[in-house]
Amino acid sequence: MKFHEVARVTLDESTNALALSPDGSLVAVTTFDQKLRVYDTATCTLRKALHLGTAFPHSASFSPDGRWVVSGAKSLTFFDAATGKKGVSIKGHRHEVQDATFSSDGGTFYTGSGNSYTPADWSLRAWDAASGVERWRWKAAREVYAVAASPDGRTVAAGDAAGNITLHDADTGALRWSVATGRWVYCLRFTPDGATLVASGDAPGLRALRVEDGHARDIPSDAGGRDFAITPDGARLILGCTAYGHAVPLRVFDLATGALLAEGPALGRLPQGVALSPDGARLYVLMNDPHALVVLAVS
Repeated sequence: MKFHEVARVTLDESTNALALSPDGSLVAVTTFDQKLRVYDTATCTLRKALHLGTAFPHSASFSPDGRWVVSGAKSLTFFDAATGKKGVSIKGHRHEVQDATFSSDGGTFYTGSGNSYTPADWSLRAWDAASGVERWRWKAAREVYAVAASPDGRTVAAGDAAGNITLHDADTGALRWSVATGRWVYCLRFTPDGATLVASGDAPGLRALRVEDGHARDIPSDAGGRDFAITPDGARLILGCTAYGHAVPLRVFDLATGALLAEGPALGRLPQGVALSPDGARLYVLMNDPHALVVLAVS
C-alpha cells in the first residue's frame, strides 16, 4: 500500500474530529473556533461553515443516508448536509460528548460522554434519531471516549479512559461483555463483517476483540493512535500514529495476523481523524500539528 498527497486544506485552529459521508462526497471537520466545516471531497472546496456555539466539538458524524451531519459538545445538532439547516437537537449530557455515531439503519444515534469534572456524566446513551428522545443510558466506569455501532445493528460498543471496552445490546443497552485493556481507548471500529472490534489509544499497539465473546489479541506497534480506518474488504487497518515529540508515519497492519505491512508519510505529531473513501482510493487525515486536512491517494 502506497500513499501520495493530492490535496491539503490548512486550518487556523486546533482540530477535533473528522467524518466522511457514506458516499465519500463530503468530509466534515471540527475545530476549536466553534465551527463545523463541510468540504466537497472532489475539489476540497468549502461547502458550509456551521457555527456550533461551543469550543469543544469533539465528535462529528454523518447519517447513513448522508442527509445529516451532526456535531456539538454537551448538546449536539443535526444539520442538513446540503443546506446547513438545523434539524433535531440531542440534549441531556452534563459533559461534552466525546464520540457519537448512528446505527446502521440511521434510526438510532449513540453518544459517549465524560470529562474530569464532577458530578460525573460518564455514560453511553442511545437516542431516537428522528425525535432526539433518549431511549436508554448506561453508566460507565470512566469517561467514554469511543463509541461504535455494529454493521448488523444488533450491538454498540464503548471504550473509556480506564481502558474498559464494553459491548451492549443495541435495543436495550444491556451489557453483553466487558474487557479491561489497561489503556485509554480513543477509537473503536467494527470490521465490515461485524466479527471483530478494534480499539486504539495513545498507548502503543492496538487490540482486536472477537465480537462473539470478547476474546482479545494484540496488534503490536511502538506507537498509539487516536483514530484509524479499516479497508473496505476488512483485511487491513491504517493507523494515524500519535506522538507528542515528533511526527510518526502512518502505519498499515494486516488485521488477521497483526503484521506491519507498510508505512506512509509522517504528516505531523497528532492525527485527530482518519477516514478512508468507500472505494479505498483516498485517505483523509485530520492533523492537529500542523492544523490541516490532508488528502492522500492510496494505491
